Amino acid sequence: MHDVHEVQRLLTGERLSIDEVASGRTCFLSHLGAQAKLAPGAWVAHRDLAYTLALGNLSPAQRTSLARSVLVEHGREFGVGRLRLVPLRSGLPAGGSSLLLEPRRRGGPRCLSTWALGTGAEPGPCDWLILRAQPEWALDAAPPPLRASGLQTLVALGGQVLVLVDNATSALAVAQACRGHVDLASHPRFAPFFEAVDPHAPVLVWPHDALDSTGLRQRSILAAAILGAPESTVQNVRAWLSSRDAGAAGDYELVRAGCPGRLDRPGVEAYWIACGRPRILLTGDPTWAAQGAAWLRGCGATVEVQGQATQLALL
Repeated sequence: MHDVHEVQRLLTGERLSIDEVASGRTCFLSHLGAQAKLAPGAWVAHRDLAYTLALGNLSPAQRTSLARSVLVEHGREFGVGRLRLVPLRSGLPAGGSSLLLEPRRRGGPRCLSTWALGTGAEPGPCDWLILRAQPEWALDAAPPPLRASGLQTLVALGGQVLVLVDNATSALAVAQACRGHVDLASHPRFAPFFEAVDPHAPVLVWPHDALDSTGLRQRSILAAAILGAPESTVQNVRAWLSSRDAGAAGDYELVRAGCPGRLDRPGVEAYWIACGRPRILLTGDPTWAAQGAAWLRGCGATVEVQGQATQLALL
């Protein structure tokens, strides 16, 4: 049986990297917003993801990388270095992909790397399943998924509703869930990827890390829903809401919600079974990973938890 060290060598010692640009390595982009700051480099991406990236406000260097990127299709094998690779549908919008990795030499571990799993995610037989703990399935008390009907109720009370998300993939999921039901305004970071944006709409889709944006200062926020955020981010949002002008201070509601369209616990268990009950390498937020690992072990899975690294700035 392959151990976790073989899997880690596969992910770090080959010419391929996933969602991280590194010198001399080819970067597979698994989802829109894979990098907070999209670094130019040698990119491989699903065709739909590349087309969606082209809509964004890219720098000349980023556009050059996009023009030179290798476009792949779900289910079609390609190779990088000593690896055979197959992208599979992750169920996320804009060509989101999981990636099946297998060494060309015999005997190496077959790994399926996932960033997040949406409904319709395609499983792949593997020895190791690499999962990132997500609150929609990892937490014992998972937040309910964001629904357009809930936003409609809040909008009817007057004021504006702020929906805070971690990246563009989650923003697109919110837009899909609200299409035809609720009009949306958006942070400029997400606006190019939305089919329609009304700058005066009562629901604003905003990044976690852009609360100080001038676009929010003149808004009258009645309530905020926060998706996919660890406790530290939730507390930052609470402090920000409380610090707004005196007329609005404390006069708000903050709720946690799950990202729409993501797998819950029954969905993740069914996905794991469809992959052949592989061993699991679990990454991500330590609190989410601890609860998620305990639940997965209760399902009969062998789980290794890889702690989320913390990098300290050297000043």
